[in-house]
This record gives sequence, structure tokens and C-alpha cells, in this order.
Amino acid sequence: MKKILIFTLLLSGNTSTLSQEKALPVKNDFVDFNNIKSVLKKDGLAKTVKKKQIKHKKKVKIKKNKTKQFYNLPHNDVFWKMMTEYWLVKNSVILKWDFHKPDYGLGDYFEQFLKNMGEYGVKYKILYINSSNITHFGFPFGKDEYLFVISVPFIKIMDLSKLQISILLYEDLTRLKFNQFKSKFDPVLLGKLKEGNFYQKKFPAAEIKTFQEKVDKVVFESGFNFQEQYQVTKHLNNVFKSNKKFWQNYYSLLEKIDDLTKQNLMYKNYVKIYPSPELQLNWINPIKK
Repeated sequence: MKKILIFTLLLSGNTSTLSQEKALPVKNDFVDFNNIKSVLKKDGLAKTVKKKQIKHKKKVKIKKNKTKQFYNLPHNDVFWKMMTEYWLVKNSVILKWDFHKPDYGLGDYFEQFLKNMGEYGVKYKILYINSSNITHFGFPFGKDEYLFVISVPFIKIMDLSKLQISILLYEDLTRLKFNQFKSKFDPVLLGKLKEGNFYQKKFPAAEIKTFQEKVDKVVFESGFNFQEQYQVTKHLNNVFKSNKKFWQNYYSLLEKIDDLTKQNLMYKNYVKIYPSPELQLNWINPIKK
């Protein structure tokens, strides 16, 4: 009986304990994984969107730069070649360069002549014209590259030899190397036509027209002044002194030109471009020294 009583008490105690445990509040720290996934998804999406935006901006910038390149103005060396070619096309009727050109065999001869003058690595082109509007003229055509325009009627009427033609071309080369042609142009104007970009700006048509008009004026009207001519003449006289044949042909060439300009009205404007054959003869005449 006593044992039964003790067992009853123990059972009663255990029941009480279980009841108390059931009565205690239980805190469950459950994590909302669905919410985390949503946050992560949104964060990843934001990063993806940002990457796409950056990528898109790069593409737009690259496309803009490519488009902008179409509006680049020519750099210095290309500029003179482009403008000279444009000038030649614009004046094709006056210059009459589109004709069957004679072969004077001048290419190899002039190249050797330049080497005799100590000129190496000079790139050049010779354009024969069937017109007397220009007798001879040199244009810058790139880095150490030049275009020489020479009149076939001028060559024929004076019966010029290959050496004398080469001397004329060398005279034009000297002017170019002394920067006498380029110095005729306003630096501000040149700055608007090269080494820049006119993207979303007005095309410099007016400036190109002004430049071309200046070329016309220099080539057909004003040419070079006495000081510039003196500089060129003295240079040629000095370099030819060591070669009697070259010097005599130079002097003879000036005499021919002097006679031509005085006797043939077609060439009366020559002295406006290259003043003047008579003075040149006086400058280098060894007897008058």
C-alpha cells in the first residue's frame, strides 16, 4: 500500500512537471528564407541592371566616337595634299592637266639631280599642264612630299633641257623648304581647317572657300615678293657654285626667262609671280661683284 502511495505521488509529480512544461511559452526563431531569396533576387537584378546600363553607356560612347570621327578635320600633312588636289580639280579648265602628256624622261633624271644637290628621301610628283596660266609652281603635298606643276607650252617655247627643267623644279622645292608658300596663309584660318573636329558644328565651307581664293591669288596674281625671291636666288647660286655646269645652266635659264617675259605678252605676268629674272641675273652676275 505504501509503495502504491509513493508511486502515485511520483506519477502525480511527473504529471505536474509535464503540465508546467506545456504551459511555458516557447519562442521559435524561424527564418523567412523566402524573404531572403526575394532580397537577394532584387539585389542581383539591380546589379545586372547596373552592369547593363554601364555596358550600354560604353556602346553609346563608342558609337558616338565612331560617328564623331567622320567629322574629323585633316591633320597637317594630309591637309595640304587634300587642299591642293581640290584646287587642281576646281581649276581643271584653266590648267588643262587632263591631256596626253609627253614623256620627258624627267623622273629618274630629277631624282639623280636632287641627290647631286644633297636632297635624299624627297617624295614628289610632277604634273604637266597644257596651259600658260602657270609656268611652274610647287605645292606642299605631305611630309617631305611635294607636287610640281609645270607648263608644257612654257617648256617648248624656251626649248628647256632636262637639266634646266630640273633647276626650275629645284627652285620651287627651295621655296617650299623655306616655307614661303605656307607662310602666305593666315594661321587662324588654318586652325579652323585642320587638326580639329566639326561634329555638331557648322561645316567650314566658308573657310575652305577663303583658303582656295588665297591659293588662286598667290598662284595667279601675287606670287612671291622680292625678299623671298632674293633668298631663293642666292641659295641656288651658292649651291651651284661648286658645279660649273649647273651654274651656267641656271644663268642661261634666267636669261631665257628674262627674254621671254619681255618679248612675249603671254608671259608678262611671270614677273608678278617670280620677281624678276632681270634682277636675279644682277644678283648672281659675277662680273658686277
